[in-house]
Amino acid sequence: MRIRFGLALALAPLLLLLTGCMPAPELRPREPTRGVAHLKVVTFNVDLKQYADPKTIEAVGQTESDVVVLQEVNTGWRTVLEERYAETYPYRAYHGRASGGLAILSRYPFEDRGVVAGVDGWHPAWHLLVDSSIGPVQFLIVHLKPPYSKREGISGYFDADAAHLREVQSFSESCEEGYPTLVMGDFNESPGGAALTFLEDRGFANILPQFRPGQETWRYAKSQYNQGIDTLDHILYQPTELDPLNAYVRYYGNSDHLPVVALFEKRVKPEE
Repeated sequence: MRIRFGLALALAPLLLLLTGCMPAPELRPREPTRGVAHLKVVTFNVDLKQYADPKTIEAVGQTESDVVVLQEVNTGWRTVLEERYAETYPYRAYHGRASGGLAILSRYPFEDRGVVAGVDGWHPAWHLLVDSSIGPVQFLIVHLKPPYSKREGISGYFDADAAHLREVQSFSESCEEGYPTLVMGDFNESPGGAALTFLEDRGFANILPQFRPGQETWRYAKSQYNQGIDTLDHILYQPTELDPLNAYVRYYGNSDHLPVVALFEKRVKPEE
């Protein structure tokens, strides 16, 4: 969840689009290479209050992804997910509670590599290794600190970049070398934010802006006309290990966030 201040700021992506200033995509979607395995993933902050909403429940599995990672999974959501998706996703796990609750639903077995404690009392991250169709893939699921909260008040908004940097520095230490890695979840920051920049400086790429720059993943739930929009949910990958095929937002469900989908195939290196 994120609160944006000022209608002009909230409408900025729309204004850029109307004036033709939206950056062009770097990549075009393409079908998987024949004979090369591919992997489809989605990240979705389901909103802890929406576990009884049919459309939001459906949105979890609507993309037919191989691996689904979720944020804000509370007890109500755990019950619903077990009832609805146990057959589709035979491998499932949960950690945490309320807004800090995380979940993974997978068609493939995975190894729990441990939960990383939250920084400054905020949400934890989760490190997993999925034995996927393209081989072992390392996942780091994050839900970074919201810029505005009752606990911190307005001061949290001005400290958000520094807080996100502390979080992602701590969380990424758990990642191991030797595996293709995906860092994904609700970053609570726009492209160019401190956490994303930290990861990009270390060789990761943010897939959604490569295919659909400016596509929003969040809308302010209390806004009647969805004026408050932003891109807060991200999937980052290592271009040296994975070839990106597509990325997009699925406009479905009644969470304040939207599912972000990404499709990859394993990069075939010359020596292979």
